[in-house]
Amino acid sequence: MSEAEKELSSRTVRNITVLVGHEDFEVARSAAVALDRMFKEDSSFEETRLFVNENAMNEMREFFFKHRYTLQGKTIREMFAKGDFESLKNRALQKIYGSFSMTDLNHLDEDPFLLGDAAFENFVQNSPMSLSRFVLRDSVLYATDSNATYVMWNAVLSKNVSAFSSEEHIIARMNHVLDSLKMAQPGLLVAKSGVPFHSFESSDRAKSEIAWISGVSIVLILLLLLYVFRSPVPILATLSTIAVGIFTALASTWFVFGNVHVFTFVFGTSIIGVSIDYAVHFFVHRKAGVRNVRSCIIKGLLLGFLTTELSYIALTFADFSLLRQMAVFSIVGLLSAFLTITLLFHAVFENSIVSSEGTEAQSVPANLPTQFPKAILNAYAKIPKWGVRLILALFFLALLPGLKQLHIHTDIGNFYTMNDEIKASEALTSKLNNLGIAPSYFIVEGKQDHILLENEELLTERLNQAEKEGLVKSYLAVSNIIPSGRFQAGSILDLEKLVFGIKKRWIEILINNELPQMLAPNVRNYLTEIGVENHSIFVKSLLLSQDFIDFEKIDKNDRFVDVDLKNDFPQSLSFLLQMLWIGHIGDKYYSAVLPLHVSDEFDAQKIAEGLPNVYAVNKMQNINHALTKISHVSLKLVCIAYAVVFLILVIVYKFKDAVRIIRAPVLASLFAASIFGYIEIDFNFFAIVGVILTLGIGIDYALFFKEGGRSNLTTALAVMLSAMTTIISFGSLACSAFVPVHTFGLAVLLGISCCFFISPFSAKR
Repeated sequence: MSEAEKELSSRTVRNITVLVGHEDFEVARSAAVALDRMFKEDSSFEETRLFVNENAMNEMREFFFKHRYTLQGKTIREMFAKGDFESLKNRALQKIYGSFSMTDLNHLDEDPFLLGDAAFENFVQNSPMSLSRFVLRDSVLYATDSNATYVMWNAVLSKNVSAFSSEEHIIARMNHVLDSLKMAQPGLLVAKSGVPFHSFESSDRAKSEIAWISGVSIVLILLLLLYVFRSPVPILATLSTIAVGIFTALASTWFVFGNVHVFTFVFGTSIIGVSIDYAVHFFVHRKAGVRNVRSCIIKGLLLGFLTTELSYIALTFADFSLLRQMAVFSIVGLLSAFLTITLLFHAVFENSIVSSEGTEAQSVPANLPTQFPKAILNAYAKIPKWGVRLILALFFLALLPGLKQLHIHTDIGNFYTMNDEIKASEALTSKLNNLGIAPSYFIVEGKQDHILLENEELLTERLNQAEKEGLVKSYLAVSNIIPSGRFQAGSILDLEKLVFGIKKRWIEILINNELPQMLAPNVRNYLTEIGVENHSIFVKSLLLSQDFIDFEKIDKNDRFVDVDLKNDFPQSLSFLLQMLWIGHIGDKYYSAVLPLHVSDEFDAQKIAEGLPNVYAVNKMQNINHALTKISHVSLKLVCIAYAVVFLILVIVYKFKDAVRIIRAPVLASLFAASIFGYIEIDFNFFAIVGVILTLGIGIDYALFFKEGGRSNLTTALAVMLSAMTTIISFGSLACSAFVPVHTFGLAVLLGISCCFFISPFSAKR
C-alpha cells in the first residue's frame, strides 16, 4: 500500500499547469504557443501539452463505437438487464430525430441504438471533462474569468529534476521566460499551479534564509572564539574537526541508506555543536596551562560522548527511516569528532607547560577572559544548599501548568504558507478546472487486473449511493470507463437477451444460421421504423464483433478492453487512465479512486469499511498521525536510553551525584516542553527532536561541572563557551520562517539555555 501510494504521488507531484491569460484570446494563445515552443524539447520535461488534436473527439467516438457493447455505463447496462427496450429505443429516437442532436449517424445500420454514442457520453460524464470550464478553440483549451481568457499549458517534469532551487533549475528558467512574456505583452496574466512551483519557491526562500542565518551565526561564533583565544589556530583546528565529522557522517549515511534527507543535515548540526564543545574544552585547558590536557578532560569527554551516543543509538530503534538516518548521521559524526580531538589533538597540540597544579588547570587561567564566568560562579557560591533545593523545587512547580497544557501533535499543514501570488494562482486554476479533489481518496488492490476492477466496482456502488445522498458530487475511477471483464461480459449477455428475446446460448443461434429471424419483434419493428432494412448487419455486429466475450474463458479472453496502457487508447483516455491506474507492484495490482466535491459529512473510512481490498487514504492525516506516533515512540526510546545513562552515572559517581548530573538536562527538556505548553504551540515531531538534542548535548555541561568543580574558572569558561556556541548555532534557527526548522531551533534554544543555568548545581560545593 505504501509503495502504491508512493507511486501515485510520484506522478502527481511532477505535474504543473500554467494558465496564460489576456483579455484578447489571440494574445493569450500566442503567448502560450511561445511558452510551449521554448520548453517542448527541454530534457527537464517528460512531456508538454498545449495543442489538442482537432480530431481527438472523433478518435474518442470511434474508440467507443468500436467497444460499444463492452464499455457501457451503469444506466445503459440497467436497461439491458431489466429488458427495458422502450427506454433504450426512446433514447436512440431522441438522438436520431432531435433538433439539436450532434450524434453521428453514419453507423446506424451497425449501431441502431447508438450505443457508441452512449459509451462516449459515459466517458465524458466520468472524466474531468464533465466538470471543467475549459473548452476547445483553435486547437487549445481555454476558459474565461473576470474578462480574461486563459489558455492552459500542462507539463510533466522528468524524474531526475531536483526539488531544490538553483539558477539553472527548470522552474527558474520558466519564471524568467514568463516574466519576459509579460514584459513583451502588457496586460498578460500568468497563473502557475503544481507542487514543483511550491517546492522551488519554498526551497529558494529557505536557502537564502538559512544562508543568512548560518552566515551570521558562523561570524558570531568565530568572533567569540577569536576573542577568547586570540589566535586562529584553535578556530582552524575546530573547523577541521567539524569537516572530518560531517564528511564521515555523510559518507556513512549515504552508504547505509543510499540518500541523505535534508532534515538530517539540520539535525546533524549537532555534530558542529558537540565538536565545538569538545574542541573548546581542549583549547581552554591548554591555554590555561594544563600540561596533559587529555588526561584532565578525558573522563568528562568520554562520559559526555557515551551519554550523547546512547541517546542517538536509542533512536535507531524507531520504526521511521528519517529518524534512524538522523541518528546514524549523528552517531558516526560524533564518534569521528571525539576520536579526532582525543587522539589527533593530543598528538599535535599538547604542550610542555607545567602549571603549579600539575595536570590541573590554574585557578585563574592565564590570558583568558574570566570576568563573566567568575561572576557566575560567585553568584552560585552565595546560594545555600537549602536555597538550591528551593529554587529547583519552585522551578519544577512552575513547569507543571505548562506541561499540563502541552499538546503533542504534528500537523504538517501548518509547516508551509503559500505566498500571495501562488495562492491566487492555485485558487484560479482550481476554480477553472473545477475538479474539487477531496483530501481523502481510495487505493484499491487486486491479485490480478480484472479482479482489481471488480473490487473497484464494489467501491463505486457505495460511491453511487453517496452521490445520491449528496455526500459527493462525482468521482474518478478506472472501472467507470473500463469496466471489469465480468461487467463487460454481462453487458453483452444482457443486450443479447434483450435484442433476441430468448435465453439460449448464442452458439445455437450461430449453428441455426437464423440471425435476423431471431430478433425480438419489437426490435425488428424499431429497425424498420428508423430505416435499417438489412437487419443482419446489426445482428452480425453484435454476435461476431471482436468485442464479443467467450463467457467460459473470461479470464483468458483478450478481446475485451482491459487496462493495459500499452493498448492503442486515444490520448485523452490514456492520460486519464495513467492518472488513476497505479499498476503492478509486488504481487498485486493497484488503482486510485478520487472523490470530487465532497461534503463535510463525507467519511471515506466509513465508505471503505467492510471492503477488504479498499483503503481510504488521507495523506495529510496519515503523515500527521505517523509523526505524532513516532514522537511518542522517540520520547520513550530516549527515556530508556537515559535510564541506561543514569545507571552508568550511578556506577561511576554513586546515586546522589548521578541525580545531580542528570537533573540538569531533564529539567531543561521539561522547561522547553513547558514553554511550548504556555505559549500554546503544538509540541510536534521537530520540537521533540530538539528536546532529544538537548538531552544529548546538555548532559555534557553537568558532567564537566561535576568533573571540574564549581569553583574551577577553566571549566566554567569552557562550559560557557560551549553553551554560547550551541545557542548561537541552534538558537539562530529559531529565526527561520520555515516552521519545522523554527520549532526545532526554538526547542534547542530553550533547552540548552536552561541547561547551562542549572548545570553548575551538578558540582559539589
